[in-house]
Amino acid sequence: MSEVGTVAWTARALLREGLQRMQALGAAPARHEVEWLLSAATGVPALELSVSDPVVSDHAAEQFLAHIASRIAGIPLQYLIGETEFFGERFAVRPGVLIPRPETEAIVEAAIEALHLRQQRVGRPLRLLDLGTGSGCIAVTLARGLAACVVVGVEVSWTALQVARHNALRHGVGQRVRLIQGDWAQALRGVFDGIISNPPYVPSAEVDRLPLDVRQEPRLSLDGGVDGLRDLLTILGDAPRLLAPEGVLVVECGEAQALTLFQRAQACAWAAQVRLMRDLAVRPRGLLVTKRA
Repeated sequence: MSEVGTVAWTARALLREGLQRMQALGAAPARHEVEWLLSAATGVPALELSVSDPVVSDHAAEQFLAHIASRIAGIPLQYLIGETEFFGERFAVRPGVLIPRPETEAIVEAAIEALHLRQQRVGRPLRLLDLGTGSGCIAVTLARGLAACVVVGVEVSWTALQVARHNALRHGVGQRVRLIQGDWAQALRGVFDGIISNPPYVPSAEVDRLPLDVRQEPRLSLDGGVDGLRDLLTILGDAPRLLAPEGVLVVECGEAQALTLFQRAQACAWAAQVRLMRDLAVRPRGLLVTKRA
């Protein structure tokens, strides 16, 4: 039975109702999440909702309250509103696709900086590889940040590839982001100026202890094997045949894998320079490896 058929809801009243329901059921009442959910349901920008306090249609109110219930049940906010922010831009996401994280932005920023210097040296557009492209946020951001480069995005999930294609077209780089369904770099040939990846790196035993909303994301995108290093080492092993001389490998990892991965990379005969990257909390978050000339 409808909750709202006999009630004329205003935006402010719905915002209060949403916060109270989250609080009553033990969920942390994040006002900005409630505002975003109501904005998604009404099509009214979040900043305008409480200011103009419009009357909300029955359909929008029903959708909003249903989304509040789903959020309390642990469904990620980004899946409910259908998008997220990455590098200051909006990207579509949906169930079955990893949600981009702010930590990954620092890795991509470091990659763009290193690749921009390489582009200046070689004097031509770069050919780049995004392994495990997911939503396509990394591939699209690289294409937007590096003039005329071509990015090949590889992803095993067909669902994720559809979302990545949508995001590439949405941001006007559909001609320069080329998507392939595959298992990491197994089927790839040729060389690339840069390889960028945010692979799974959560140890298998820890996946089921992640927060409830994170566990709604595809396990395939989270589970990095017994020690979290399985896919990181696969990428490190494929890098020498795929990277051009003085090419750059940039991978995201967890704090638990950083030191081991750093040591493994330093031991590689092909590696000229290995740099450990840190996030805003100064925790090890990734590796940047430059191939020898």
